[in-house]
Amino acid sequence: MKISTVAQQELQNGFSSNFLWGAAISAKQAEGSADRGLTVADIQDYNPNNHAKVKGDFTREEILERVEHPNQYIFPKKKGIDFYHQYRSDLELLKQMGLKAFRLSISWSRIYPNGDYTVPSEAGLSFYDKLFDTMQSLSITPIVTLYHDDMPVDLALKYNGFLDEQVCDWFVNYATTVLTRYQNRVKFWIPVNQINLTRVGLSALGIVRDQVTELDQKKFETVHHKFVMCARIKAIGRKINPEFKFGCMLADFLVNPETCKPEDVTLATEKNQMTMYFFADVQLRGEYPKYALRYLKDHQIDFTIQDGDLQLIRDNRLDFLAISYYNSNVVSADKNSMAIGDSELNPYLKANPWGWTINPLGLYDSFLKYWDRYHSPLMIAENGFGQIEELDENDTVHDDYRIDYLRQHLQALKNAVEKGVDVFAYCAWSPIDMVSSGTSEMKKRYGFIYNDLNDDGTGSGKRYPKDSFYWYQKVIASNGISI
Repeated sequence: MKISTVAQQELQNGFSSNFLWGAAISAKQAEGSADRGLTVADIQDYNPNNHAKVKGDFTREEILERVEHPNQYIFPKKKGIDFYHQYRSDLELLKQMGLKAFRLSISWSRIYPNGDYTVPSEAGLSFYDKLFDTMQSLSITPIVTLYHDDMPVDLALKYNGFLDEQVCDWFVNYATTVLTRYQNRVKFWIPVNQINLTRVGLSALGIVRDQVTELDQKKFETVHHKFVMCARIKAIGRKINPEFKFGCMLADFLVNPETCKPEDVTLATEKNQMTMYFFADVQLRGEYPKYALRYLKDHQIDFTIQDGDLQLIRDNRLDFLAISYYNSNVVSADKNSMAIGDSELNPYLKANPWGWTINPLGLYDSFLKYWDRYHSPLMIAENGFGQIEELDENDTVHDDYRIDYLRQHLQALKNAVEKGVDVFAYCAWSPIDMVSSGTSEMKKRYGFIYNDLNDDGTGSGKRYPKDSFYWYQKVIASNGISI
């Protein structure tokens, strides 16, 4: 057989016919707090006099102050964009755009208002019943995240969230309720959002920083608890429905060396190991890699692993890798440490107003690396461009910059597919302008649809398609040929 014949049989030109063109939201940024318990996301306030990143690692006193005196603060995430009441019309707009998949999260505190073992809220379950029914009627495939950084406040204050194994049991109980309820409506599950994003301890892990000592050690211990929870959820889920697929999700923090100086190169390699590969190695390969064990030993990070934990992880490796990709940075051995997020801007790249560099080739490069390492199906769980925007006199936004950003990243993804990388879904962040996770602003807009809300929560909340809405509509209709 000639090599050209083999190539014709095995190579893929462009996206598969069943590719899932989608978009992504999170409950904490979209739904609003109606009919659910209070979460740590709800108390991340917006300060109009301080546009820096929202403080996430509150002390106990700071949490109680916000809980007991809410009128002294602006809490945009408590209102969100009222997706809880507007989900039907929002989904109909997304169907008009042609969306085939919708990544969303279920709010733990909507099912169990305090997070613990109680009777689940039928009002909460009924909301998701109606949501999934609407999606099914519109032929939109759900991709569901079970925990998107919205720990119930009581569990953070009383137990330090996932640091306490009892809280992990409660989370698995919540997950079991959801998996059972929606066993015939949802196939793709992401147990926890961005498992490697541990620098935001309160929202990601539930740890109140002044309630513990040796915080770095406690974060690794809590991540181990997450590994075990995910494995337990997969084991339970596969008994409920053998067709379920469970994904490991990472925030892409792969870095490149600032120069070809050997010290920069090796720092980049070691940093990529501990901020990225470690998490996927455990969840997709099923074991703690030696480099991670060495790192923990050298940094005197020690915690208890229960009998059976490692076997459970090994027996319940996850099925796919989900990546949120926005930008990329570089590191210098002279300026940077191993800490996640401690990096430098790449001088060859442009950045948006929040300092996020634009690097579509970085997506291509990272997907080649992920595929080479894991040979597991991949998806883009988040990818998008935030910008300050206002409606023009014709009630639209001419967001050519967003179209250009997405076009370049989709072309990079397409190039990866044509190199043999198995990519099954692309979920843009976000379909509709939402409250920012990092800053609690509305003015940091990512959506294909403009949402008439301001940073302080005022505004009509009316939705207006942007130019990118109609561009993405054409991309989906052509299955990525008209990028």
